[in-house]
Amino acid sequence: MPDSSSVIASGNLAGARRIIAGVLGQLGFLGVDDETARRIFTNAGLPVRALEEPDFPISLQQELEICAALVNRLPEDVSPIRLLFEARPWMGIENLGVIGMAMKHAANAVEALKVCLAYPELTMGHCRMVVRQQGELSLFAFQMDRPSLRDADEAAIDRLVEYCTVLDLSTSLRNIEDIAISGQPPTWVSLPFPEPADWQAVAPSLEFPVRFSAAEACIAYPQAFDDEPLPNANPLLFKMYASLAEKMAQMLGEDAGIEERVMRWLWAYTPPLSRSEVADLLAMSERNLTRQLSNAGTSYSELLARVQSERARNFLRNPELSVTEIGYRLGYSEPAAFSRAFTHWTGESPLRWRQARQ
Repeated sequence: MPDSSSVIASGNLAGARRIIAGVLGQLGFLGVDDETARRIFTNAGLPVRALEEPDFPISLQQELEICAALVNRLPEDVSPIRLLFEARPWMGIENLGVIGMAMKHAANAVEALKVCLAYPELTMGHCRMVVRQQGELSLFAFQMDRPSLRDADEAAIDRLVEYCTVLDLSTSLRNIEDIAISGQPPTWVSLPFPEPADWQAVAPSLEFPVRFSAAEACIAYPQAFDDEPLPNANPLLFKMYASLAEKMAQMLGEDAGIEERVMRWLWAYTPPLSRSEVADLLAMSERNLTRQLSNAGTSYSELLARVQSERARNFLRNPELSVTEIGYRLGYSEPAAFSRAFTHWTGESPLRWRQARQ
């Protein structure tokens, strides 16, 4: 980095805890049909009802598995880069919900950036973002940690990283446009990936050059950070939306009862969270969690069995998953232990249940 650079802000858009709204938005602009979406969700260990609940919590790992499935189903002649730049019209800042509204009504660009980076649970990104001033340019740089996915080769992970990095960059580009409403395009955009074969299908429609095989994924704007008020600056609305964002980030569904809140976090991780881990996420002691569940007429063990049973049945509907693999995904080190648990839940062994429904 040149000596003339100074960092304005740095943060992670890839919070480990997040809501599913970002994935639902991707299903929309990728044109994924309902049946395919249900199959992708259940293969990632999620319940079908998550498709209807934008605030349903999921883990970053689950989202990456879903993104990998979405990338895998793209036609071979359609690159993720071209697709995501074409999808920018569907990436308005309103898709960020309360975070987007807080950014839109912030006093200036710095305040908008601060609220964006303060709540990674709600920004639903995949990269670290560093914003720096370099001469007359403001640079937004994106870097994604390389993920680890079961049964994915290096080429598949390369494609996933490309997709997620460009998704974060293109959505950020659109968000900046919506906040500023200046009509000022970026000076340039750079990507650390080769130019795709289908790039010319979208390049003529862009108002800025895109540099490929660059050192980093980056958006360059001329002097984006100053004290100039944003067009929609409104202190009251900003305070209201920022307060709502803080509450959502703390609880991700605090209006739900204790049973529903525990169930949501059990669905969000595979293998499932322990009792102490769930208690930590709910900001209470294990003893308090046990007492509240008892008052609600249930227990951690009962809710865990309910989630594991439905998740196991969803997995068993996928003929490509062996019973051993399903047991492993559910947190069982031995297939026999999973078979005993499944038989206890349903009255049938996993193989018998699968054969009866094939």
